[in-house]
Amino acid sequence: MMYTLDTIAAVATPPGFGGIGIIRISGEKAAALGAKLFNPKRKVAFSPGRMYFGDFTDSKGKHIDTGLFVWFKSPRSFTGEDVVEFHCHGGIVILQTMLRAIFDLGVRLAEPGEFSKRAFLNGRIDLAQAESISDLISASSNKAAEIARSHYRGRLSAAIEAIRDKVISVLAWIEAEIDYPEAELDLPGRDKAAATLEQQITVLEGLQSTYQEGKIYRDGVVTVILGSPNVGKSSLLNILAGEERAIVTDIPGTTRDVLEVPVTIRGIPLRLADTAGIRESGDVIEKIGIERARKLAEQADLILLILDTSRPLTEEDDLLLQNVSRDNAIVVLNKTDLPAVIDAGEIAARGFQHITEISALQEQGIEALKDEIENLFISGKFSPDTTFISNQRHYQALVTAAGLLRQVAANWETLPSDLLALDLRQAWQALGEITGAVWTDDLLDSIFQRFCLGK
Repeated sequence: MMYTLDTIAAVATPPGFGGIGIIRISGEKAAALGAKLFNPKRKVAFSPGRMYFGDFTDSKGKHIDTGLFVWFKSPRSFTGEDVVEFHCHGGIVILQTMLRAIFDLGVRLAEPGEFSKRAFLNGRIDLAQAESISDLISASSNKAAEIARSHYRGRLSAAIEAIRDKVISVLAWIEAEIDYPEAELDLPGRDKAAATLEQQITVLEGLQSTYQEGKIYRDGVVTVILGSPNVGKSSLLNILAGEERAIVTDIPGTTRDVLEVPVTIRGIPLRLADTAGIRESGDVIEKIGIERARKLAEQADLILLILDTSRPLTEEDDLLLQNVSRDNAIVVLNKTDLPAVIDAGEIAARGFQHITEISALQEQGIEALKDEIENLFISGKFSPDTTFISNQRHYQALVTAAGLLRQVAANWETLPSDLLALDLRQAWQALGEITGAVWTDDLLDSIFQRFCLGK
């Protein structure tokens, strides 16, 4: 793919106010154009990789800010092109004024992800590494960041390329058989090629098996706290969040809408939603909140269904117990500090496997609840050095490749060699889409348009 050799620029730091704001410029004219807007305090010839202190001006010499200038010479830069960075003060007005001065020199605003896209096209990183940059920026837990760092260091790419090498070795043997049908081909031999094929299917299945947990670390668990009014939903949210995010009173209907709070439990990112108590209500706003709670529960990965053990089950409690899925629900029996009227056995008899008891008032039983959440989503079967698949695009490519290889293995003795070769080549190409060894313009556009402007 050819891309335009024009010079691009964008703010590389988050929007808002801060001590430092960075503008990145990349392209064949970056160094020359950047130097036009910077006056160093000491007149020196710029050397790559060194920071220089001075004044930033517009093209007419009007002072904009004072800060640092750095130049990364091609190809030893992130994009593989000449890159210049202006380290200014992090105010919106300063950064926008500086950008306008850069655009006045003919530089254009970078598209979302265009810096990373150029890094890929110039061979500085592969596609899996490029995607890991976005994952690292958006990581909401230490484990998510760890997986993203691992991918950026090339661990996933190395695993994929190792499989592709094995697949191409089998393909080479098959194609040799096609080209020389009368020759006696001993090496690696048909049996050895078949064994290699089975080994790679096993490796692919191992990678696929990590996806559910990898996806949880990357995307988080949509978690809904459900219950009838005044059972302790908001109290539990505040405990899990580690701060008072929801108003807690003994007045039913205090929570009238959905309150969403991001929390991390045992390394698992939870998008925690406290909902309006499920009941019949004449309040228009509360009715809307209750309906939102029901819809959110249908889409949730995890439901924490709160019951008050100090009172008999209400009609609302019974309705929730009937309608909530047993697969992704944890029934939380709250108010164990009071004499119990219902117990875990009664709930288990209704088909619920995940039940725990807490006292939100006294903050007792919270660790046991966290254990239940962890056990529901984390299998514990993966070692710390496991290469996780966390990206759906990667997972789908693995599924496609594994399916094709299984098809080849199942028909190894029956199908003509040219048909086996066709499936092998398609599997090899599907795996290449993960690292970018095989790509299309549409694939790149779909990936990089999700990036932020400065990356």
